[in-house]
Parts: sequence; C-alpha cells; structure tokens
Amino acid sequence: MAQTHENLENFSAREEGVHTVVIEWEVRDVNLLSSYMLERSVTGSSSDFQNFNMSSCVQNGNRFECTDKDLFKGSTDETAATGSVSYRLRVTHPDGTRHIYFQATVEYTTNAVRRTWGSIKSMFQ
Repeated sequence: MAQTHENLENFSAREEGVHTVVIEWEVRDVNLLSSYMLERSVTGSSSDFQNFNMSSCVQNGNRFECTDKDLFKGSTDETAATGSVSYRLRVTHPDGTRHIYFQATVEYTTNAVRRTWGSIKSMFQ
C-alpha cells in the first residue's frame, strides 16, 4: 500500500522476482530534504531496523527506487519458505530535524527449487 505525506508520497515495497524487493517513493520538492536513509528489518521490530546499503538506489528526478537483492544474505534460516521484511524511510530536513515517515512490509514466499537454484548460483559468483 502506497503512503503519502506533505512532501513525500507513494512509498511502497514489492517483491519482484526471486529474493528481490523493490522499494520506491517520490518527493514533491527534493530541496525540502537534506538526506534520506532507508532501513530494513526482517523481524518488523522497531529495535531491529538497520541501515540499508543504498548503493542500489537510483534517483530519477523526484522518484527514488532501491533494489534489495540481499534478502537472505546473513539470514539464520536460508531455507525459510515464507517470511516478511519491513522497510522504513528516515528523512533529514534542511533545519536538521529527522523523522521516520513511512514503513512498508513485504510478505514473500519461495520454494525449494528457488532456494536450491539460489544456492547453486551463489557458489559461482
């Protein structure tokens, strides 16, 4: 579900392909933001959110898109068939104030073939 705020809008996350989540949002005026940080949690608990590596993020004008392909990296249960991952957007304004505006959760399902194929591919990377 997309979420909106006075300067930020359409924050959403969706599963796309095998072990990939795409996170997108738009801003009305990029000059009203000093910086932003995307955070991820595999438990959904507010104490478990950690900074997301933003190297996969692309800005195109007022639109931002990040791709999370590390969904199972570092997981203690790489054979999990279902689960959820939550993302939230932390914004810093020009006056220095910081806020967490949005949170989106993606429920994912995988199967043994996908997990096995992912394991085989990772051996050759």
